[in-house]
Amino acid sequence: MAIIKQILGGNERAILEKAARIMKDGGVVVFPTESSYGLGTDALNENAIKKLGMIKQQPDEKNISVIVSNLEQAKEFGLVNEEAEKLVQKFMPGPLTLVVPKRANVPDALSERTIAFRISSNRIASELCKAVGNAITATSANLHGRPSIYSAKEVIKEFNNRVHMIIDAGELPRNQPSTIYDVGNKRVLRHGPVKEQEIMKALEE
Repeated sequence: MAIIKQILGGNERAILEKAARIMKDGGVVVFPTESSYGLGTDALNENAIKKLGMIKQQPDEKNISVIVSNLEQAKEFGLVNEEAEKLVQKFMPGPLTLVVPKRANVPDALSERTIAFRISSNRIASELCKAVGNAITATSANLHGRPSIYSAKEVIKEFNNRVHMIIDAGELPRNQPSTIYDVGNKRVLRHGPVKEQEIMKALEE
């Protein structure tokens, strides 16, 4: 596989448009997020999602979260109730991922019953999602069971000839991964920057 490596700079818009085209065509792109590098493709392309799972070497039953551009796009993928909408408005863009029941159009390769989504606070991730015009996968760019990757050099070393494009943003801040909150079951699945007490307080407002 001929890999395209792009270093962010003055041609940022052209890089994002190229990455978006690759994703729309079923390719997989490594891109920076607010925590670590992520593996992205079109979240409605089941074949591309399966390809991503093979690249990441993770079990088929492992759920894959997505990045959406806004609340309206989130509603196209999941059943966003009043509680979920309140949390979106309070904490997004930001380090919170919400789990809600998925809509019928969402591929089972992402998840069988639910969808986990967030609006990214990373400008590149956010602009890439907008350029694709659809939700994009947001799983971390690492082989299953290995630590998250924050260095472009490590990403290139790990995924050379495995993905279609790498957006090189250099060394990323080692921010904590997002909090994951299951709206239906009202529980935190992964603790992170947004604390459980903050979620509960927001829901009571």
